[in-house]
Amino acid sequence: MSTPLFVQDCGQGPAVILISGLGGLGAFWQPVIERMSSSYRVITFDHPGVGRSGIEGLPTIPGIVDAVLQIMDDKGLERVHLVGHSTGSLVAQTLALDHPKQVASVVLSSGWAKPDKRFEDFFAYRKYLLARLGGAAYTALTRLIAYPSRYYEEHFAVEPALNFDEVSPVDIEMNQARMDMLLNYSRHGELGTISHPVTVIGARDDYIVPFHHSQELARLIPGAALIELSGGHFAPVTRSSAYCALLQSFWESAA
Repeated sequence: MSTPLFVQDCGQGPAVILISGLGGLGAFWQPVIERMSSSYRVITFDHPGVGRSGIEGLPTIPGIVDAVLQIMDDKGLERVHLVGHSTGSLVAQTLALDHPKQVASVVLSSGWAKPDKRFEDFFAYRKYLLARLGGAAYTALTRLIAYPSRYYEEHFAVEPALNFDEVSPVDIEMNQARMDMLLNYSRHGELGTISHPVTVIGARDDYIVPFHHSQELARLIPGAALIELSGGHFAPVTRSSAYCALLQSFWESAA
């Protein structure tokens, strides 16, 4: 019996599955869903163990891959366009490598091929902060570094001082396990065998996954296009109109 997954399925047209990052929530993609569902069938989901999706055991990248395949099977989809953001880029890479016939095209945004030392040190710090200071402090740090300054000022800046001790909904153990999941997974040496149409989107103002990781992905995947889109780590949210325009242009050219 498969583990229950929370799935959102909107619109009609060519099928697209959006795979979110470390947070793992399908709701991350809401600005993209609103813009793309008039022309595409847009499917999102909460990763196993996150939000309203169940899990057995620890989270893994192969486990999220299985979730995508389960969704495709449940909905009778033979091939889909994939968009993997951040952690989701590892899932999309794996699907392209291990299930190529079920993938029409791939978009990797704010992704990476393998962690470097700076990446490892930064995530070790995030894990430490989460364990020692809790979810509120962790969320505050994420917002401060993941969003461009102006976006932060418009959406998160408040007059009272930040309360790092307030009750937080962040699941500390699950988030730490998910960071271990991404730190211990890479298909770096196999990326040269991907033959699908691939677009890589990165941002020079992304301080969580710096732009050179996108450059490496595009260099390793034959024929991959590299597009720079400023907007911090969360360009699908902060630059959603421009992001969706890139998706649509890519899918039309890959058709």
